[in-house]
Amino acid sequence: MLSDVKSWPQWWPGLPVAVPVDDRNVPGRRAEIQVESPIGVTLSFGIELQDTDPPSFVSFSATGDLRGTGVWSLEQTGPITTISSVWCVTTSRLSIRMLRPVATWMHSRVMRAGHRGLARRLNSLML
Repeated sequence: MLSDVKSWPQWWPGLPVAVPVDDRNVPGRRAEIQVESPIGVTLSFGIELQDTDPPSFVSFSATGDLRGTGVWSLEQTGPITTISSVWCVTTSRLSIRMLRPVATWMHSRVMRAGHRGLARRLNSLML
């Protein structure tokens, strides 16, 4: 589900655009992403797969409105999979830098919406 980038907008509210540039699941794979924040600010950025060890690890770089790196680690214990996300990014857009005091709140809202959407999607597949 996480490697199917083009399906992210179907279950991740606040993420209306996720367009893979290619379909390879290897380092160098890229996608264009757009995120709508809870206060109406839109971020556009590209992500590029840097390293992967399916199904437990993926790291990527970001360029565009957000620049930096991200890592998702997945650990399965019985029927439960825990996803840890580390996102170390910055921006050159002054308007977004000025929102830094609320950036953590906005990021948390977008990620919680993604968590709920992914859980709903996975539950619907198990029915």
